[in-house]
Amino acid sequence: MFEVIDSFAIRNRNQYYLIGTVIKGKIQENWFVNVPLNESLSMTVRINQIEEIEMSSEDKKYTLLIVNCEEEAIDLFLALKIGLEYLPITIEGHD
Repeated sequence: MFEVIDSFAIRNRNQYYLIGTVIKGKIQENWFVNVPLNESLSMTVRINQIEEIEMSSEDKKYTLLIVNCEEEAIDLFLALKIGLEYLPITIEGHD
């Protein structure tokens, strides 16, 4: 389980980023994040990179999940305003 505190995109890299904390289990590259679209429908996205980050305003270290995606997917993720929520991580999923 991954607790997302915030998310953002860098369009010229075609990447979407999720900042948060692993609260249960573990995360590995090429695993999947389950992103809910509504109460009964969700989609999975592949984790391409994982980085540890530090913010100047906090002592705590965070995990940054990096997802490579196309512009349409970035638009969708930004519209979902992913943040302050828990997202399940799975080994299996679909790109």
